[in-house]
Amino acid sequence: MTVPEGIPLLLLVLLMVSCTGSKEKLIIVPEKAEEINEGSCVTIPCAYKKENDETSTLLWFKDPKYDDKSKMYIGTIVYSNTEERPQSSNYSSRAEYITNETSLKQQTQQNNNWIKCDLRITDLQKTDSGKYMFRFIYSKSKFMSDALTLTVTDNPCKVHIEPSEQKNPLQESEELTVRCSTSGSCDSYPEWLIHTSGQKQEWISSLSTDMIRLTEEEGGDRKVTKLKLNVTWKDDNRTLSCRPAKSEDSCQIRNITLSVEYAPKDTKATVSSEDVKEGDSVTLSCSSAGRPDVSFTWFRNEKTEKTQQMSVWKLINVKQEDSGEYYCEAKNMLGEKKSNIIQIDVKYGPQGVTVHPLVSVKDLKEGDQLKLKCSVQKSNPTVDQFTWYKNSQALYKTGETLIISEVTAEDRGSYYCQADNGIKTVRSGDLWVSVMYSPRNIKIEGSASVKVGTPLTLTCSADANPSSHMYTWKHKPGLSSFPLSIKTGQLNIEKVTIQHAGQYTCDVTNTIGTRSRTITVGVLYPPSNLSLMMKEEVREFEVISVICSVQSFPDSQLTVTGPRGDLRSVKNRVNITASANMLTLYFNVSESDAGMYTCKAGNSEGNSEIKRELIVFRK
Repeated sequence: MTVPEGIPLLLLVLLMVSCTGSKEKLIIVPEKAEEINEGSCVTIPCAYKKENDETSTLLWFKDPKYDDKSKMYIGTIVYSNTEERPQSSNYSSRAEYITNETSLKQQTQQNNNWIKCDLRITDLQKTDSGKYMFRFIYSKSKFMSDALTLTVTDNPCKVHIEPSEQKNPLQESEELTVRCSTSGSCDSYPEWLIHTSGQKQEWISSLSTDMIRLTEEEGGDRKVTKLKLNVTWKDDNRTLSCRPAKSEDSCQIRNITLSVEYAPKDTKATVSSEDVKEGDSVTLSCSSAGRPDVSFTWFRNEKTEKTQQMSVWKLINVKQEDSGEYYCEAKNMLGEKKSNIIQIDVKYGPQGVTVHPLVSVKDLKEGDQLKLKCSVQKSNPTVDQFTWYKNSQALYKTGETLIISEVTAEDRGSYYCQADNGIKTVRSGDLWVSVMYSPRNIKIEGSASVKVGTPLTLTCSADANPSSHMYTWKHKPGLSSFPLSIKTGQLNIEKVTIQHAGQYTCDVTNTIGTRSRTITVGVLYPPSNLSLMMKEEVREFEVISVICSVQSFPDSQLTVTGPRGDLRSVKNRVNITASANMLTLYFNVSESDAGMYTCKAGNSEGNSEIKRELIVFRK
C-alpha cells in the first residue's frame, strides 16, 4: 500500500482499522520497530477512545509484564497520571505526555471520541531501548495497546555540557567558561550557538572568535569546545546551546540556562492614565529587572509610602491632594534603583466660587457703576468660562467681572455666577444688589370726575428705594397752582365745589430725589350762570348778535329759539359760531324777527333756560 507523503503514521493506522472491518480497538499505537540515535528524541503516536467522562488511569510502560499474583502489569513507568503508580525518576525530566483531551461532548464533535495520548522522550539513552505500551483503565475496563519497539543506537558523537566549572548563580561581570564535549573519536568539535555581529546567531566551533577555545583531553578521549563569557545582567536566563558539529537533529542540541545575580536595572514607573480627574481610580505600575527578585517601595513627594511594597499601587477615588511626584525604587541584596518620576496632576472642578462686589452694593445709587467679580478659590485647570445670572435669568454678559456702567432700578436683584473649567460647573451663592433710586411709577388713584357736594379721595403711590417719606399736593384750578396743606399720600375733600375742579399734582420725595404726577379732576354740576346777551330794541334790517353762554361740567348743549324757531335751522340768514358753553349767532333783523328769544342749556346734571324779548322798529 502506497502512503502519500505527509500522511502521519497514526492517521494511517486509524484508516487501516476503519477499513478492515475488524473488531474496534480502543487504543491505537503503531506496532512497529524504530531505531534512533542516542541523545536524540522520539515521539510515539497514540490514540484511545473514551466512552464517558469518568476519571481514568493513563500509563505508559516500557517492557511491561503481566503479574498474575497482583493482577497488574509490572514494568518501567514512563508516564503516569496517578500517584498510585508513580513515574520512574529516570524519565521525570525527559518524558512528556501530549494530549488534546477536552470534555466528552467536545471530543465527540471533533473526532468521534478519539483522544491523543502521544509520548515524547528526549535525550535518549541506550537504556531506553525496549517495548513501549499504553495502558488505559476506567470503570471496570482495562485496555493495553500494541507495543512499539524502540532501539536506541550508539552515538559516540553526542555532546555533553559539563556544569562542573559553572557557579550558579553567577555574579555580574564574572568570567564564565562552559565546556561542551564529545568523544575524541569524532571528526569535529562540538558547536556553540553564539551571537555574532548584528545580533545574528550562528553555530561556531572555530577559532574565529575569542569566545571559543578548542582543547583535547589527555589521551584524546574527549574533544572539548569551551565557551568563554564575561556575563552581564542581560545574560540572566540566557540559554546556551551546544550540538554535534553540523548536526541537523534538533534533539541532539543540549542547553544550559544561566542565572546571573545583579542589582536592579531598567526600573520604570508607569501610570494607567495621564488625564486624572478627581474621583477617578489610577494604577501605578513599577517594573524592574533584578536577581534575586526585587522588592518595590513607592514614594510620593519624596516621602516613603510604607504601605505600598508591591509593584502595583492603585489609587482609589483620587483627590486633589493626591497630586504630586511619584516614583518607585526597586531593591535587592545587591543594590537599589530609582525609577523615573511620574507627575500626577489631579484635575478638579472650581472650588470656593463666590460673587465678590468690587464696589459697595449697600449704598448704590441709580446712575452709579456696579462691578462684581466671580472669585474662584482654586481650580484645576483654571476656569475658562463664567456665566452671570440675575434673578435666575442668564445675562448676556460673560467674563470673570460683571460691569454695569450706570445702574437703574431694573438692575436690582439677586446675582450669582457659574464657573466652568471643563471638569465641572459650580454655582456661587446669591448676592443681593440694592439700587437706591428716586420715586418712579407714580400713580394717582381716584375718580377723575366727581359731582358737586360729594367727597373726593385721591391716593398717591410710588415705587422708591428708600421708601418715600414726603408727599406734597398742588392744585391748579386755572392758570396758576397753589400748594395744599396735605402732606400724606392721600388727599381727601369732604364736599366738592366747583372751585375744586382742575389739575392736582402729587410730588413724591425720598432721600434720592423728587418726582411728580398730575391728574385732572372734573367737578360735575348742572348749567348755572346762564346768560343771553342781545339788544332788546333794533331797527329793521340791522345786524344783531345773540350770545348764549353758561357755566357747567360737562359742557352743556346750547340752543337758541326765536319767533321763527331754532335759529340754527334758519338757513342762509344766520351765521353761527359755537364753542364750549357758548353759542353766538349773527343775522339781519326783519319785522318778522320781533318776539321772545329763549336760550336753553342742558348736560347730564340738569337743564336751564333764559328768555329775552326783541322789539323791531320800521325804518
